[in-house]
Amino acid sequence: MGTSVSQSSPNTGGWKAVSACYTNGNLSIERTATELWRAASKQDASLFEQLSSGVVSECLKMAAQPLSKEAVAEKIVQIGALKQNTFLGEFAKRALLIKAAGGYQGETPTCVLFRQLTDYFVSRDVPGYVGPSYRCKTVADIRALKEKIGNAVARKVQAVERSENLASKRWAEAYPVVLKSLQTT
Repeated sequence: MGTSVSQSSPNTGGWKAVSACYTNGNLSIERTATELWRAASKQDASLFEQLSSGVVSECLKMAAQPLSKEAVAEKIVQIGALKQNTFLGEFAKRALLIKAAGGYQGETPTCVLFRQLTDYFVSRDVPGYVGPSYRCKTVADIRALKEKIGNAVARKVQAVERSENLASKRWAEAYPVVLKSLQTT
């Protein structure tokens, strides 16, 4: 049986702003989502590079198509054979699996990818902000906050996809627009 170690966000100005959002219930969910994506983008310069990978692009392209479970499994094996996997590639595969299983039917694969990444970033830190003096008083509050932040991110992605007509663009043209929109209020 393996063990898992949670790796919290670094103690930088950006992540301190996110912490303030987890602490202060007066700050909006939309503000929390924006601060989270600002911090995540600043924390890891490779985030932008990893989003441009062929693995992410291929997974999202496949997730936009109706595929059988067998076809999805085959595609994931083929992607693995490319030996180009990244941290974000794993989340792109997860988005592919979720879409193939019928999850988040009203959302595009891009929405699902950014929702999954948001869930990861929130899950890293928010459990440390539960108690009487925090925004989340209970574990149920944590789950609700995580879902609300994910929903805010999905709405923002959907809005920019519509306003910028990103469905007609290649992934390499679309993801910078999405990432930039997530960092602005």
